[in-house]
Amino acid sequence: MNKLLTFGFFIFISYFQVLGQENKAIDFQKQTHFITGIGGSYVNVIDEGISPLLYKGIGGNVILGHFQEKEKSINTSSAKFDFNNPSSSISNAEMYTFRLEGHYQKFWKLESQEEKKWKFRPGFDASAKWALRQHLSFTNNSQHIETRFSIAPALMIARPFQLWNRNFELGAFTSIPLLTYATRPLFASTRFPASVNKEEVEFLDYIKQGEIISFGSYFKWSVQYYLYFQLKNGNGLRLDYFWGYENYKAQNPIQTGEHSLMISTFFKI
Repeated sequence: MNKLLTFGFFIFISYFQVLGQENKAIDFQKQTHFITGIGGSYVNVIDEGISPLLYKGIGGNVILGHFQEKEKSINTSSAKFDFNNPSSSISNAEMYTFRLEGHYQKFWKLESQEEKKWKFRPGFDASAKWALRQHLSFTNNSQHIETRFSIAPALMIARPFQLWNRNFELGAFTSIPLLTYATRPLFASTRFPASVNKEEVEFLDYIKQGEIISFGSYFKWSVQYYLYFQLKNGNGLRLDYFWGYENYKAQNPIQTGEHSLMISTFFKI
């Protein structure tokens, strides 16, 4: 009889453990948001393909993205367009810079971290970038176009908290590329077709004659801090501060630094 009671008690406890796990799984609902954002930036550029001088200036950016949180992972994708107008304090020359950049990031939730206040989520970042620099003081040798395709380990740090009975989250994203495929012309040209000897440029011309680079010849580090405010209807607002540094030791080296502030809306879909 005692063995029967013990067995029955064990089945009873196991049933409620399974039920609790099922309820926990049911309680979590996949969240998907569409992101729109706008911001301002400050850049430093030394592009020796155009000029050995340091150029500094301000600009703006817009961003569109997709954010999805699942039970065990977080997936984000985004496309950002930047425009800046840096100038040299020595020569008073100016240039326009245009950049289109896309990212796909995936972060995994660690069970050992989910019950803690600070949550560390490892992942990766796959990115692509197209950049154009137009020197306004040159009648020739004025245009420079380059592309980047990178894969990088990434880390997300998150700290949810409540303030005034509202839900907030403070966090950061950071990544350092391990491998990058880069195109970098040896010289600037009056217009891009001159660098490929074609009157009409095809899309693949932007990425031909590149090289695979890594540490030693290429280093890039970026950190994006954020403060997210969740609205009662499931939407949200996020304030971001972005810092990035890039150094490519090509035949004509380039160094860039960037500070950016952005505000984004998260629409639940």
